Amino acid sequence: MRGPQAIAQWGLRTQTTDVTVHGAQNVPASGPVLLAARHYHHLLDGSVLVTRLARPVHIIVGLDWAPNRTTRRIMEAACRAADYPVVLRPRTIAGAPAYSRDEVVRYTRGALRDTTRLLKAGRVVLLFPEGYPTIDPSGSQKADDDAFLPFAQGLAAIASRARNEGVNLAIVPVGFAYRREENARWSIVARIGAALPGDTPVSAIESAVHELSHR
Repeated sequence: MRGPQAIAQWGLRTQTTDVTVHGAQNVPASGPVLLAARHYHHLLDGSVLVTRLARPVHIIVGLDWAPNRTTRRIMEAACRAADYPVVLRPRTIAGAPAYSRDEVVRYTRGALRDTTRLLKAGRVVLLFPEGYPTIDPSGSQKADDDAFLPFAQGLAAIASRARNEGVNLAIVPVGFAYRREENARWSIVARIGAALPGDTPVSAIESAVHELSHR
């Protein structure tokens, strides 16, 4: 996890003025945890959780943004090294130069398999159920900076697969609130909610993430 830690620390050091995390104690100290977080910034959301939580965090990464096959190979190798599951997002795969639509199902199945393996091993996995960040170099999918996208089906699929595999999963909602400072850097507040059972409806998790982001 040294590579992700280094990148995360660099991102926070160069792009933020301050970072505040509330509720870190709500992440169970052991056992399988799925963090379901708001996705505001393409780099910094994950950076906050990777550096501020006591446990290692494995991030589910969408790589359909890769501009070419060289970047694809490099990023996939980096994700394998960190044990980060890789997905392709159907909403934007049509314009992806490094991947094809025919690969979506294979990557989806692989990500679900890898995520289940991590959870069975008692690890912490970070999922951004919206799929797309607000601040996105590839262009935002959201109407404005305060908008949320509906949670995709991946969250339900992961929780269902975990239950079928006998995993006693805790789902922890995470909200983010960002403010741009005069120096163009970000002030970030992350709020981590109480752990929810693995069979919690997606709508309830989504509501919790919204509340934590706006409180």
